[in-house]
Amino acid sequence: MRKQNIESIKVSELQLWSENPRDPIDLESTDYQIISRALIDYKKKWNLQTFIKEMGAYYDLSELPTVVRINGQNVVYDGNRRIAILKYLQNQELYNQLGGGLFYKEEPTELKELTEIPCNVCDKQTALNNIERKHTNSGTWGPLERDYFLYLHRGKEKSLFISFDEQTGIISSNEKMNKRFVKDEMLTEQNLEKIGFKYNSNQGIVSNYSDEETEIILNNIVELVEKRIVYTRGKYRAKLKEPLQNEYPEIKIKKFDETKKKKKLKRIRENNKNSQNTKKRKTPVRKSNEILFGKTLQLKPGRVNEIYSAIDSIYKNEKNTEAILAILGMSLRFLLEVGARVYYKEKGSSNSEKDQLYKDFLRLAKQEMQSSKEIVNYLAFTTDWLNNKINLEGILGKYAHDNIIVTKSNIIENSIIVGEIIEHYFGRN
Repeated sequence: MRKQNIESIKVSELQLWSENPRDPIDLESTDYQIISRALIDYKKKWNLQTFIKEMGAYYDLSELPTVVRINGQNVVYDGNRRIAILKYLQNQELYNQLGGGLFYKEEPTELKELTEIPCNVCDKQTALNNIERKHTNSGTWGPLERDYFLYLHRGKEKSLFISFDEQTGIISSNEKMNKRFVKDEMLTEQNLEKIGFKYNSNQGIVSNYSDEETEIILNNIVELVEKRIVYTRGKYRAKLKEPLQNEYPEIKIKKFDETKKKKKLKRIRENNKNSQNTKKRKTPVRKSNEILFGKTLQLKPGRVNEIYSAIDSIYKNEKNTEAILAILGMSLRFLLEVGARVYYKEKGSSNSEKDQLYKDFLRLAKQEMQSSKEIVNYLAFTTDWLNNKINLEGILGKYAHDNIIVTKSNIIENSIIVGEIIEHYFGRN
């Protein structure tokens, strides 16, 4: 017989659920890694800022976290965003590691002091049933989250929709793509074969196109949905080949041919500089969370460019090792230190001999970049730094002293800010 008991549990003794269908990640992920990922939120799955506004200054106890005890751990199966916010506020070390800034105004005292909270403690099956019923009925899950839930927790096979997103990233990175009609009517096996793609349970999704052609077609598919060229009441409903041919005639769409060369689909790059020049502008599908500095920096020849190129080369060759991530974190501060010394020497300033010159350089950069007319063109992370929502100096200091947990997503986020600072002063233009 299934049981559900209301028990008060300390927030510090609650563990966030890494298999949450909202954003499933590595089973061994720590609270820090999960919250860090939620703050960066490339896929817009957590929306913590919006959620904080909805949540208000106190915890609504009518919405209890659902907790399952697994190997002595109190794992939060439902209510992860609420618990993540409480942990963020109450754990000073965690707060400092993540740089602060989640609450831009006064932090809610009631949430900081709510160190113990009533929870609905139940068995795993009851928790899963409750979660499925709640999120299916409320519409808080899209088809992708629903498919992940069935795959991870109901023993179902991995869906084509999941495979398509894992290989390309175009569904989780574009909210309008995570719709039922896209999954059930548009991106079907039959439709994909008509445009030159084939799903194979062993190989994944392959195509007959070059990487360049595939990227253009995937961008075009996203554009079809975002611009409502294909939608539930339109003339192209449940079609894919026809709208691609009619709207983007520059790419010859062909049916998948088993006898021809096949290439596995890859994740979309941030920019497609080598693509065909076409009259229609291709909408970027996503900002890549794989590229160090967010892009290839175009810098003037010199010491700064040499250091940047060396850091980028290290990342490209060894990006999957934890030790390299720590080195990259330290290197970001080093790059700014070199940039600062070069800048002040060129200006003939006595500051060029000062220790930890990067701090002065960061303050100067923030002042100048805040007043720049180009501020609207900066990426979101840089804008957050300019608006004092990210403590870059503090984070870089922790990288240098190896007293912060380093994750790939953190490195990418902070490298984007550093890259735009460096390009601001040393860009070719």
